[in-house]
Amino acid sequence: MHWKKAVVMIICITLIWPFFTANSEVSAASNESIDSITLQESPYSIGEGWTVDSSYSSDPPYSLAIGDKEYIAVGPYGTVMKSTNGRNWKALSKFGNYQLTTIAWDGKKYVMFGANTEYEREANYASSEAFISTDGLKWKKIDFEPGEAIHYLVWGKNKFVAVGREHVYTSSDGENWTKTLTLEVQYGSHPIKYVNGTYFIYGYEEKKVYTSKDGLKWTSKPLDTKANINDMVWAKNHYLGVGNGFYTSKDGLTWNKQSKSPSNVRLQSLFTNGKTYIAVGYVPNNASGRQVSYTSTDGVNWKQHDLSNLQVSVYTMYPVDGGFAGLGSKKMENYPDGTYSIYTSDGMKWSYRLAGTSRDFKAIATNGKRTVAVGLQGSVIYTDNGTQWKSATPFSYKESFGRVSLFDVAWGANKFVAVGNGGVYVSSDGVSWKPVRVSFKDQYGDLSNILWTGKFFIASDQVYGVYTSRDGLSWTKVNSVSKSDYWLTSMVWDGKRVLAAFQIYNNGNQYTKIMQSTNGTVWTALTNLDVIVVDLAWNGERYIATYPYDATKMWVSKDGKQWSKSAAGLDHNDRFEFVTSFDGYLFAFNDSIAEVKGDYVNYNAYYISKDGVKWKEIPIPKQYSDFDIGGSGMMLDGIKAHGKYIFVGAYGQIMYANGLKFEDPIIIKVNGKTLSSSNELGIPYIEKGTTYVPLKVIGAALGYTMKWEQSTKSVTFEKDGAKVVFSNVQLTNGRSYVPLRNISERLGYKVNYERAKEGSLISIDNA
Repeated sequence: MHWKKAVVMIICITLIWPFFTANSEVSAASNESIDSITLQESPYSIGEGWTVDSSYSSDPPYSLAIGDKEYIAVGPYGTVMKSTNGRNWKALSKFGNYQLTTIAWDGKKYVMFGANTEYEREANYASSEAFISTDGLKWKKIDFEPGEAIHYLVWGKNKFVAVGREHVYTSSDGENWTKTLTLEVQYGSHPIKYVNGTYFIYGYEEKKVYTSKDGLKWTSKPLDTKANINDMVWAKNHYLGVGNGFYTSKDGLTWNKQSKSPSNVRLQSLFTNGKTYIAVGYVPNNASGRQVSYTSTDGVNWKQHDLSNLQVSVYTMYPVDGGFAGLGSKKMENYPDGTYSIYTSDGMKWSYRLAGTSRDFKAIATNGKRTVAVGLQGSVIYTDNGTQWKSATPFSYKESFGRVSLFDVAWGANKFVAVGNGGVYVSSDGVSWKPVRVSFKDQYGDLSNILWTGKFFIASDQVYGVYTSRDGLSWTKVNSVSKSDYWLTSMVWDGKRVLAAFQIYNNGNQYTKIMQSTNGTVWTALTNLDVIVVDLAWNGERYIATYPYDATKMWVSKDGKQWSKSAAGLDHNDRFEFVTSFDGYLFAFNDSIAEVKGDYVNYNAYYISKDGVKWKEIPIPKQYSDFDIGGSGMMLDGIKAHGKYIFVGAYGQIMYANGLKFEDPIIIKVNGKTLSSSNELGIPYIEKGTTYVPLKVIGAALGYTMKWEQSTKSVTFEKDGAKVVFSNVQLTNGRSYVPLRNISERLGYKVNYERAKEGSLISIDNA
């Protein structure tokens, strides 16, 4: 942590934002502007059976407002987070690509400012736009264009006061604004705070404090540079402030250091619930300092507490039931980090957990009961039902590289085993993780891929080679395939052997070597493919090897030795982010480009194939219909668990569907009318040659009332006094199905089934 002026906390709290001090300017390229938007709370449906969970998809926020029984925090790249208790946070759907700089609450509504820029840093100087909302979800733009960046906003004494790069603006309703002050220095940081009926704006660059009782008339006084006040509260009959110690003041301008104040300390924030005072800051012990807290019941006598276990910088804290909660991050300009929810009951013992990440979830694994997703910068979450996710115990933060990034994970030998920076990490429950020693050639050892075969693990990395383990705890290097010009990039287990793809450098003339092993230690070469790198998948009948940057470069094989080129139905714009198999089908998640009216647009889709030769594309609905957010829907791994197909990927996003469209669509017509079908209502499907249809959809279309009998697992149809009972129905994704022939046999309707090239048609008509 650099010893520089920290940003003052305000009642609608402004968090630490290092970019306000940047002086360099580049053009602020704007995206499509937003006039109004309704944000979604996760999880939310995007149509066609797909659900998005963006609960963990957020950047560390800039500002926080405490509303009516809720907390709203906003930040860069459309980040809006919400909490109902101040401790448990979820990100809402994105506010476009706006850099949302500050937010305040006046008791009835929120006012928020943000810059419509491509990059976070540009919000320092790009012109802000203003928005208003009564619930934090539905927002509309205000007709106010300050023509400059608005950095800070506070509500106090029946007025909003907004501090910009050059001026200060005041409004009584959040919509009509008046310019009330021109700042003497129009760069750097000018945080604002409203305490005991007075607005304070700190001009650190010009070394002045601007004060006002009404937000309209301002006076400036010299900044007390000896105290270097960063935050303050009102303590009964005086101001209590923190900076390079503890200070008191009658007017908030001239400060006197307390006689019992510690020395050689840099305190950044101060908060109270009226009974307990807590200050947080750093004492020097190395280049970054050691984080500490101080607690007091009277604001005079202070007790220091070591916060070395709190591996996150405290941005802000506020009183909640049972103690104090807040948000924090170790994010710095060159070292990204997640957002962490912080809690302490007394200022002495602290806990924290991941609340959001702007980094990727790279992989997912399950043991059937618990599913774990791992990613960059220590991002680890888990679920026991596929819809409700929790964060694992945080990984520690290292000043040299931040938190550990995890690239892959597997379940085996009764534990989750993840690989990443530093090697191997294991957990029995997916919550608490510990590192495992791997004998690398140097201290920088990494592993990027892992596979469990049922008997042993294989892990690999481009630089550090291939390792095997039977228990995930003791690892042995496989020297025969850990050569400087070998890199195991992808591998699958077919029940008898591991089939792996090795990228061979070959003095710059790179190609792929396909090899096999039954024990992970002895490897034999099968063939070479004329491509730099491939990803492998196996569906029980065939292997595929696909070049991730151009899906037309694909090979298929039945035995792993003889490979033939495939990829019917694909083009050069298709890029498979990952390949796997589900239910006997080969599956690929696709980040594609399409030409629309002369423009090229990105879209997401998945591809399925039974034989690896003929592929069918199924587009996935856009998460945001009115604007684009780069990479927001790109999934990087997927698994079938908890009765769902769950995918994790870029920017901390999660997507899932109860079903995938493996078969060609089956259309149902009842007396000539086409019925709607969906995962929610039920979709006809074929299993072992028998066509099953959803009873609820059919019964409603035919005019029957229906009743489900849980004890007998049966459905009763009733119409005109007649009852028909369907026993032993098949339950799929919570819906009841029967074979198609039962409709004609039990209900007496004429049923016709026609199979066409692009799907099938079921016609049900009166006999």
